[in-house]
Amino acid sequence: AVVSTQSKDPDCLDMKFFLVALLAAVATADLEKHQEELVAKFGAKNVNFDKNVRTQFCDQCTEITVTSTGGAMEHQPQRIATYVKEGSLWENMMPFWKSDNNQYITPDPMSNPIMYYIKWVVSESVGGFNAGLMNDAYTDGYNCPYEIPDQWEYEFQRQWFVDPTLKVVCTKTREQ
Repeated sequence: AVVSTQSKDPDCLDMKFFLVALLAAVATADLEKHQEELVAKFGAKNVNFDKNVRTQFCDQCTEITVTSTGGAMEHQPQRIATYVKEGSLWENMMPFWKSDNNQYITPDPMSNPIMYYIKWVVSESVGGFNAGLMNDAYTDGYNCPYEIPDQWEYEFQRQWFVDPTLKVVCTKTREQ
């Protein structure tokens, strides 16, 4: 005789559903709203909010400073700031950095490490929607934003312009 281990009791099914819902709520209870949105967008295993995370690429830089005396400063002043490592994407492959005014240095939404395509942007969200700064010239392979020497661009009136004074520099490493 075959004995079924599944219960037909509706109260038991309700309890199982309740426990699954409770576990999901507990798992996200400590996350801020923007973090919950990232988990929903990238999946729980693809985003990490540990500021001390070790990543496969761009791991040594814990602080980046973005400077400009040109168009980026004039048209995107909220993006000219100092950013600290805030977490990582894609199972700790690439870090992202956050400023005090909630801007992010992050791969853009079309970046795909499997295709060796990473486009760095400065945006109001991780994943790069509504970016105001970007680098479209150094997207092949795994370049770190602070290793990109030139061709940084800023957005103004829905157009992109190169700002030769725009610099993205690592200002603090793990050793410092």
